[in-house]
Amino acid sequence: MKPVLGLLAFILLFNGVALAATTEKGLPASSEVEIIRAEFGLFNPPGSGKSPFVSARTIPLRENQGYGWVILLKTNKARIKWREEFTLPSPPTTWGEAEIENPQSISEDRRVSVVEREVEPDEGFIFNAWDVAPGDPAGRYIIRVIIENTLERVFEFDVQ
Repeated sequence: MKPVLGLLAFILLFNGVALAATTEKGLPASSEVEIIRAEFGLFNPPGSGKSPFVSARTIPLRENQGYGWVILLKTNKARIKWREEFTLPSPPTTWGEAEIENPQSISEDRRVSVVEREVEPDEGFIFNAWDVAPGDPAGRYIIRVIIENTLERVFEFDVQ
């Protein structure tokens, strides 16, 4: 399991690319933040001949395959706090940088990673992405995203 970082890569992937989703209304936590869309899927590298982002619920168990979530918010807030709780069916060989970086933490049973960030939304977008790493388990994965301690989206998907 390897986290993928880099706003520049995100901007390159999504600049001018519409998310293939129907509009979703966020829960009314406050009038300051509303979820407009929430998508989960594959991130493909530039030059791969594939769309930069493809909505998916099945992730190939192929080393370096990128995947993750993208959420479009309606907000006037300059910074957004989000928390990602990522649960695997069994422990991976490694969580990569997640094991050494703060504020990320790994559960005692090594099945759950918790990432907390405060970010500046880029044109309303927030996101997080991971790469498949050697030793990642096959099976059902769950990512729960909590925005501003109230708004939530849950993404369930299979890695095979």
